[in-house]
Amino acid sequence: MNIWNTDVIATQLARDEIDQQQKTKYYIACFYLQVIGTVLPMFLLGLSYSINLFTFLSYIVTISVFHLGAFKVYRACAVHKKASVLDTLVVVGLPISIKVQIGYWITYVLITLMFEAMQASSYIWVIYGFITMPLIVWLQFYLVERTVDKNYV
Repeated sequence: MNIWNTDVIATQLARDEIDQQQKTKYYIACFYLQVIGTVLPMFLLGLSYSINLFTFLSYIVTISVFHLGAFKVYRACAVHKKASVLDTLVVVGLPISIKVQIGYWITYVLITLMFEAMQASSYIWVIYGFITMPLIVWLQFYLVERTVDKNYV
């Protein structure tokens, strides 16, 4: 199971070299990575839930971005006719999710240090969370779509 090189994975998918058991492992890993990497820290920190309206709006925006991203990947897969959209989202999505999560956590640490140095209000975290969630989802779909266009030729 390759969890980093999206070009190799996309090529393997296009050639139908990844079996259903491997695809299931990709799906499970991607699901748990998303939950552990984004939702769990919000609950542990509790800061993103201090203003319910912002949290609610963030999830509405995130869901909208998710649906638009999924449709864009679907169209890209339909054009190239190499691998199914679900296989693509799941299997190519895992290494992209890992990379995005690494970027998220590096940014998170840097912003935490900056906010602490500025002695920023907890409301800053709410705004940060509101912006970050939809951005992460958009970035993941964008990178999947770009990988499809690059490798499903």
